[in-house]
This record gives sequence, structure tokens and C-alpha cells, in this order.
Amino acid sequence: MIGINIYINQATQKSLIQAAALNEMSIEELASSLLRESIQERFGEISNSETQAEYPINPLREMRPYSYLADPSEPAISPDDWEINQDF
Repeated sequence: MIGINIYINQATQKSLIQAAALNEMSIEELASSLLRESIQERFGEISNSETQAEYPINPLREMRPYSYLADPSEPAISPDDWEINQDF
């Protein structure tokens, strides 16, 4: 969360206080929601297009992770193969 000082005129301050009272919420909550909506409307398209241009789409995004189906109690290398490899 970022704290920001925003300066608004007296008329806007009164309107904000009245709107917060009517909506039964704090002035901070109302101002935050108004800013969030306004920023998304105004700059949401810009940030989305910049992000898409900056980072290519990951082709593995929709794939599910590989699941290892072996039994953990069994050895991964069979005893016969293990003995063959020990001779070298």
C-alpha cells in the first residue's frame, strides 16, 4: 500500500465528505475506491498494452505440470540396471 498526499479544493472536499457520509464509509475508503476506478479507466489500457509488448506470452501457461507416477517406495533404477552400471 502506498500513502499519497492529494490536494483538492474546498468544494471537492465537502463533496467527498458528504458522499462518504451518505455511503456510510470513511473518506479514505471512498477516495481510494474513486482513485482506483479512475486509474483503471484512464490508464488500464495503457498498462495492459505495455505489459503485453514487454513480455511475450508464455506458451506453457495453460499446460498442467508433469506428475511423477512412480511409487516412491520403489527404486527409480532397477537392481539389474544398477548392477550393470557398477561394472563400468
